[in-house]
Amino acid sequence: LLIERAITSKTKAIMVVHLYGKVCEMEPVLEIAKKYNLKVIEDCAQAHGAAINNKRTGSWGDVNAFSFYPTKNLGALGDAGAITTDNDELAAKIKALRNYGSQTKYYNKYIGFNSRLDELQAAFLRIKLNKLDDINNHKRSLAFLYLQKIEKQFITPVLQKGYHDVFHIFNIRHNNRKNLKDYLLENGVQTEIHYPLPPHKQEGFKGLLGDKIFPLSELIHDTTLSLPVSYFHTIKDVETVGDVLNKF
Repeated sequence: LLIERAITSKTKAIMVVHLYGKVCEMEPVLEIAKKYNLKVIEDCAQAHGAAINNKRTGSWGDVNAFSFYPTKNLGALGDAGAITTDNDELAAKIKALRNYGSQTKYYNKYIGFNSRLDELQAAFLRIKLNKLDDINNHKRSLAFLYLQKIEKQFITPVLQKGYHDVFHIFNIRHNNRKNLKDYLLENGVQTEIHYPLPPHKQEGFKGLLGDKIFPLSELIHDTTLSLPVSYFHTIKDVETVGDVLNKF
């Protein structure tokens, strides 16, 4: 909402989502944006510290959003988030919008929000930020072990040269997703579906896209499954999951 209000309704933009901690291919996105005079917004909610050739997410777009929800690689102890931009005018407007629309106390230049980052959450995040690379590297090591261990019957994430993906989620795909999920749970492996329903089928979006169909989106949502991968999981945990998975 802050970004939408800040860039005005007349501005057209591409919003890229670095889903699961995997970085989008930014070069063609930026070329399209330049060709058609579009702004670029990065959704970095699942990609703290991810990068392409050492250029990190949140540094390509005109304005970019981060989530610090507790389950994220850089998570607070409650709801929190941040916006990055190198545009001074946008930064000033966003600062005002998050604080009732006020740049001067008790005087409201815009219709804004109460969306300030709580000081306690900021304190936790400031400490945890120093561990972000350790957290990311641990999750990357678990992900690489999955990639080595998991058999070809499963669709796994693709690795690209120069891409530093941080694996907020380790996502696989399988055509028999329901039975696979049930089988894993029966064998002590809890999984999650990110996400069960595609956006164009959500009740809140009903009517917005007319009768358009999106078969690739629907295929992904019907086959996707997220395996355990977190800072507290161990190499032994991943080996166990891999062994169970391969016996399916």
